[in-house]
Amino acid sequence: MRMRRWSVNLICALAWASAPSTLAQPAPRSAPTESVTVTAPGTVPEQAAHDFVKSFTGVSPASGKIARWRLGVCPVVTGLPPSGNTLVSARVRQVAALAGAPVGDTSCKPNTDIVFTLNPQVLLDGIRAKDRVLLGYHDPAQEKELATVRHPVQAWYVTQSVDLNGTTYIDDKLRNHGGFYIQVAPGSFVFVPDARVTHVTGSHLSDGVSSELNHAVIVIDLAKVTGLTVGALTDYVAMLALSQTQSFETCAPMASITNLVSAQCDVAVKPDEITSADLSYLHGLYSVDPRASLMRQKEEIAARMEQGAGQ
Repeated sequence: MRMRRWSVNLICALAWASAPSTLAQPAPRSAPTESVTVTAPGTVPEQAAHDFVKSFTGVSPASGKIARWRLGVCPVVTGLPPSGNTLVSARVRQVAALAGAPVGDTSCKPNTDIVFTLNPQVLLDGIRAKDRVLLGYHDPAQEKELATVRHPVQAWYVTQSVDLNGTTYIDDKLRNHGGFYIQVAPGSFVFVPDARVTHVTGSHLSDGVSSELNHAVIVIDLAKVTGLTVGALTDYVAMLALSQTQSFETCAPMASITNLVSAQCDVAVKPDEITSADLSYLHGLYSVDPRASLMRQKEEIAARMEQGAGQ
């Protein structure tokens, strides 16, 4: 069965009076009454796989690695009718399970805020004012630009780095981490502020550091997604919830749910549900060595796409 194909025009009408302006509160987590079918696993041509990984994949600026969830993804949804919030949350969980990603239990602490709103900039202004760490790893000078809503669907990610000893650090340039004196010559020391000790291997192939997703905020601008179904939007949101990206309106060289809101994409590569290629990408992401070099991680994900999600 397919997820109910609500028109976003109807959702907009329902949302005018109550569009959210703050982060979501936990939504009901009752079992979904409907589900969405997924196309059978297939393969992706080598060049298309590498192009997709290159264009879509976001990299954690703190570690230079690809981040993913280690603790279970725990979505919470607001902005739709209650039954819609529940279905979206359930679908994100379903896609996570299909992708081999960890999924939080029914009592998990929400770590993925999914907000359908007619006032996305008001929401981001509030985050910037009250909880700017949710904007992700950034310098104060970048904050206004980073918190500007520019896309119909947009995401912000908090990442954390894990060193060789398993010590976890939230990637936050806004917090003072202290500092250390480093010897640069006999008897000569330089103080390096905002520094911390990280244990690594020293190998270029695997330095022992990995990157993880800590929190995600995904905002859907209801005024800019009219004509799309909630089912299609939900599958796109699931891709953004499970994989960090900074590319929200590029056009993948194949049929992919990530093309959904890209104006420059031909309708032929804009499916209304997650594809086997998308699932292959997620399978690759959640099977790759988290401590490998960025180049090796990308190569392994592309290889999984070429093999297909079921391989």
